[in-house]
Formats: sequence, structure tokens, C-alpha cells
Amino acid sequence: MRFLICMMVAVLGWSSPTRAESQAVSDAVAGEVVHQLNRISDMHWHRGEYAHLVNVNRMVIAAHPQQVDAYIDAGWLLWSMDRDSEAEALYDEGIAANPNTYALYNEKGFYLLTRRKDPKRGLEMLEKAIEQPDCPKIVIHTLAHAYERVGQLRKSLDLWNRAADDPTNPGRAAARVNRDRVRRLVESGT
Repeated sequence: MRFLICMMVAVLGWSSPTRAESQAVSDAVAGEVVHQLNRISDMHWHRGEYAHLVNVNRMVIAAHPQQVDAYIDAGWLLWSMDRDSEAEALYDEGIAANPNTYALYNEKGFYLLTRRKDPKRGLEMLEKAIEQPDCPKIVIHTLAHAYERVGQLRKSLDLWNRAADDPTNPGRAAARVNRDRVRRLVESGT
């Protein structure tokens, strides 16, 4: 960190830096600050200093809004401390800053389903998650389970079929078992 600050002083002090040089130094300093914040976050976690950890994550987010793990970690900590409205606001902020990644749609969807018992909004978030190009196959499984939980067995079966038939899905065996189970429920009219 000291090295970067010295570099910045040297670059800025010896000449009039170009905009690109100033930006490069600024990015390097911000990157080092975020690196150090991530290092101290572990200390706060092990000490149970969750409110401090949320604040550290907020600093990381301010420096690097595309670091989705900071939103995920802070959101989970907030709702686990019964600060649900702050958690939802943070998830929404993360989605706005990162609309083309599955991670925060998935996280908020799972939160809404499990913590808030709001399947309508939770399913909406999970549906958006599986539309994203970086979405792992397991999220399709989560959405299929969620549809089953709320009684939308046809939608659940459609997703299990999709997951079971996808040769790139490492969870195909589990998907087949779940597909067969949900198929029996559909056929029995349950």
C-alpha cells in the first residue's frame, strides 16, 4: 500500500500526469485498499463483529460495485441480524449495479423464498437468475424445487426435464430422480 501511495506521489509530483496515468494510479490504490479490506473482513467474521463486517463490505462495494460477493455477504449478515429491509435494499443495489449476472437474483430469490416466505417475488428473482448467461445449472434445480414447493408442479417438471436432459449438467442424476418424483406427483394429481 505504501508503495502505491509513493508511486502516486511520484507520478503526480514530478510531472503533470495524463488522465490515463492518474486513472491507473487511482485504480491501483483502490485495488490495494479493497484487497486490505478483504483481509480484515476475515478478522471481523471470526470475532463475530458482523456489523463491522457489513460496513467493510459496503466500503468494498463503494470501491468496486461489480464485486458481487460483497453484496451477498453483507446481505446475508443483514437479514441474519433481522435487518431485512436493509438486506433487500442492498440486494437491489447489487442487482442494479450487476444486472447481467445470476448471483444477486439468485441470492435475493432464495432469501425471499426461505426467509421472507414470499414465493411470488422469490420465484420472479430465480427466473431472472436462470436467464443470465453465467447461471450455473444448480440454480435451475433450486427453481424447480421452488415451483414444487408452491404447487406449480408442471413448471417444476418442465425444469426437471430440462435439467435431466442437459448433457452439460453435472447434476443430471439428481435431476432425473427429482423429475421422476415430480412426474409421479403430476400423474397422481397431487
